Amino acid sequence: MKVKISSPNLNSVVGGLRALVTGIPIAAKQSSKIVANKVLALSLDGVPCAPEDTGDLRSTGRVEATSEGYAVVYGNADVDYAGYVHDDLRPRKYKRPGSGPKFVETHILRMSEDAKPTIAAILESLANEILFTGRGGVKW
Repeated sequence: MKVKISSPNLNSVVGGLRALVTGIPIAAKQSSKIVANKVLALSLDGVPCAPEDTGDLRSTGRVEATSEGYAVVYGNADVDYAGYVHDDLRPRKYKRPGSGPKFVETHILRMSEDAKPTIAAILESLANEILFTGRGGVKW
């Protein structure tokens, strides 16, 4: 005896799973951009912040896309000393109070604990959107 068991909703479920698999890399990249923008803001206004003598270095701070996600970047063709200033641990007096070395790295390390829940929340939101609102063809 041959029995065929199928679900009338199987195509919808598979469609939803495909949408989820497609959406995860996009959501992960978006969440890394959110975290990078927070780190940039902290590196400009938190302690330690990007040093300022002339303002040239601070004006080059930005978030750039990379193959892995996004990165906080300082410097350009005219301001090629960002790495040196970032890693210079010698005592210095800058015009801006709170300025100092490791003005990006410090904030990345501080945010590393917050980044995981932020990314997890974004991915959970994506899954809920696809699975419970029918975006992927699934309506539960």
